[in-house]
Amino acid sequence: MFLISKFRIYLLYMFAVVTFLLIGIHGYLTFSEIEAGNTLSLKYFAENFIYYIIVLLIILSIIFISTLVKSKNIFKELEKVIELSRQGKYSSGMQLKKLGRLGVKVIEINAHLNSLNEMKSLKISSMSNIVNFLLDKVETPMLLLDAQGMIIKVSRHLVEQMEIGEKDVINEYAENIFDKFNYSNVMLELRKSKYITLQSALMIDSFEKPIELNIVAFPIMNYKNKLSNCICILITKEELSKYEVVKQEVIPLADQLKIPREMQDLPLFKRLKDIFRHQDR
Repeated sequence: MFLISKFRIYLLYMFAVVTFLLIGIHGYLTFSEIEAGNTLSLKYFAENFIYYIIVLLIILSIIFISTLVKSKNIFKELEKVIELSRQGKYSSGMQLKKLGRLGVKVIEINAHLNSLNEMKSLKISSMSNIVNFLLDKVETPMLLLDAQGMIIKVSRHLVEQMEIGEKDVINEYAENIFDKFNYSNVMLELRKSKYITLQSALMIDSFEKPIELNIVAFPIMNYKNKLSNCICILITKEELSKYEVVKQEVIPLADQLKIPREMQDLPLFKRLKDIFRHQDR
């Protein structure tokens, strides 16, 4: 089986038709101009030659049309398989086997893709179980949010400490249960910072009144360096002050670069430090 574009099929067909027509016309004129004793026999032979050319053109057209129809049927079968796969109803290669060798190759590709998808699914499920295990064991009130701000997991310590049910927070948007948690602002800041701190009240129907909380939100990036999740840790005021100090801490340029003392004493280096100090002001 050969795969060829529709343009090339049309080009080959037109080339073959023009070639047969030219051969037929040239042959007819050649036989008609021959002067021989039996002119009637030559004329009969020329007419038969044209007749055979016409028959060949008809056969060629039938082959061309049948090729186009079969190609169209192949696309219809592939679209049907795609639609069944989209609906989750495709489970075997019976539809593809109708396509011959092409269908067999597609089945092989599909089998490899299914194997890779199964390996990825196993890896994802394993990672999910690891996350669940850590959230059950960690002694920190913690919430795990997705990129849309929905709470997808909570630590057992949070559930036990605050005496709430997982159903009260799981699949809830953080901005719906925290009065000062603005999803857009929080996610925008997390894209630029290692973490952000905020104070907000937790509002759940089972509470008689909202509980004021101190929250530290950490971004979780995917391999494309895009925000995919957010971890929110509930901490005390003392712990919150530590985070604020770390966030506002400014490390001197010389300490960041770890420049030797001898180089710092050079006049040129001192001049550069004065320039940067002046720009900061």
